[in-house]
Amino acid sequence: MAVFSLLCSSCGTPVEIPGRYGFKLKSAGVTNTVCTQCRQGAFLASRRDNISGQIALGPSPGRRRLIPLVAAVAASALLIAGVVWRSAVPTAQEALPVSESPSR
Repeated sequence: MAVFSLLCSSCGTPVEIPGRYGFKLKSAGVTNTVCTQCRQGAFLASRRDNISGQIALGPSPGRRRLIPLVAAVAASALLIAGVVWRSAVPTAQEALPVSESPSR
């Protein structure tokens, strides 16, 4: 299997990429490859600076639990409103005629 060498964009050491993936990267002219040592160093620096902790923060667990509760309350409110509206307004077939039909 062929192994292609691309230079690390940070330190200039060769990065070996095997097979078709390496060939495609080299043919496309990709220049932003990073060696393992630089990638690990960037990761450790971001951990030290607490950058990754701030990125990983999402909505709080209480807020995530509130979404299904709000959806259930809204669905039940719509269901109750539909039942009340349906029972309050009689349909044309259920309503009594205003006057007696003259054909009888």
